[in-house]
Amino acid sequence: MAAKTLIVVCALVATAMAATMKLKKLDNTETNGAVCLDGTPGGYYISQGTGSGANKWLLFFQGGGWCYSEDDCWGRSKTALGSSSSWGPTTNIGGLASDDCTRNPTFCNWNRVQLTYCDGNSFSGNRADPVVVRGEKIYFRGHQILEATLAELVSLYNMKAATHVLLSGCSAGGLSTYLHADFVGESVHALAPGVVQYGAAPVSGFFLYHPTVENKQVYADQIKTIFTLSNATGGLNARCVANSPPGLQWRCNFAQFSYASTQSRIFVLDSALDSWQTGCILTAEPVSDVHSTANGNCSAAPGWAACAQNTEHCDAQHINAMIAYEQYFVGTLQSTIKFQASGSGAFVYSCHTHCAAATDDFFTFKIGGVSMEQAVSAWWNGPVDAPAISNTHLPCIYHGGDTYPRRCNPTCPLS
Repeated sequence: MAAKTLIVVCALVATAMAATMKLKKLDNTETNGAVCLDGTPGGYYISQGTGSGANKWLLFFQGGGWCYSEDDCWGRSKTALGSSSSWGPTTNIGGLASDDCTRNPTFCNWNRVQLTYCDGNSFSGNRADPVVVRGEKIYFRGHQILEATLAELVSLYNMKAATHVLLSGCSAGGLSTYLHADFVGESVHALAPGVVQYGAAPVSGFFLYHPTVENKQVYADQIKTIFTLSNATGGLNARCVANSPPGLQWRCNFAQFSYASTQSRIFVLDSALDSWQTGCILTAEPVSDVHSTANGNCSAAPGWAACAQNTEHCDAQHINAMIAYEQYFVGTLQSTIKFQASGSGAFVYSCHTHCAAATDDFFTFKIGGVSMEQAVSAWWNGPVDAPAISNTHLPCIYHGGDTYPRRCNPTCPLS
């Protein structure tokens, strides 16, 4: 299930409304250490801006889950999520990064960069020495890849002349956006002193610190493991790490803890009942074999697979757990001071999907008649210190009991 999920997440970037980007592998990786899990060079895909967008930049972190053990990361190093050896010459991103100026007028002609994901921990790996697994070296250098990419964009593509920069990404890339919003913002302002506007719009990256339906801390234990394995302390939000109690710095690998310490403007784009989370957090089981290369065990809680994968298949008991998770998601956001701060915003919908803002759903999902595209554009084009409430759109609650469809928002698919 998990492997299938990763394939779906990665495939979301290929939609009809997409801008073609060309591959650039990083230079000088022998000295800067910016390598993937298997030691091949990190890299990125870029499509340069035109006209009024020539000095505006959309930086988009690719998603694709995480690896949760030495053997899992070794297995991942044999795929495009851990090695650049099989990356194609071009890629695409839709939705927020669409180049259709009729549907996406705010960002359509910007420089667009996909920061391509191959370190296994949302660009947070910061381990100097490789780990030897099954006789092979595995590297955790996501933070170095991020630093080297920003430096190359300045030296090779004139990002030093940037005036506007939006950071985004979906899934594990959405988490990257929360974790690195301040680091990228500080780097951008240092490398491009003419920047007058910077912000972040993470997509489907607010993965909850939450137990399973069986009250097991499966996902939390997985994230704690990759945090330690990748030596991520120095690759996460520095304020979060500094403010954490001793021994709990690993929680800064979660969006909700990093978000609370973030100073950059953030616009949250997420489902309150995200389809990846219902399968791989709420109804997951641990991987029993510690030496397995299996990437998680999603939707494996007994009796939960059908409901976790399609809310229309939830009976009354199961839908109550889903509604509770949805309410906990919204409550966690609302209880964070950052969510209420001036300049913040959110479009939190109820559709049981994942990474919708990186697809054509960006234009069709609506809350109160307002689409995601309209909400993000209003936030970005409005005053940077606007009250958060003026740019906040919250979801309806799924139908419980014997009421069908479970869906409460008619712009969402029946799933």
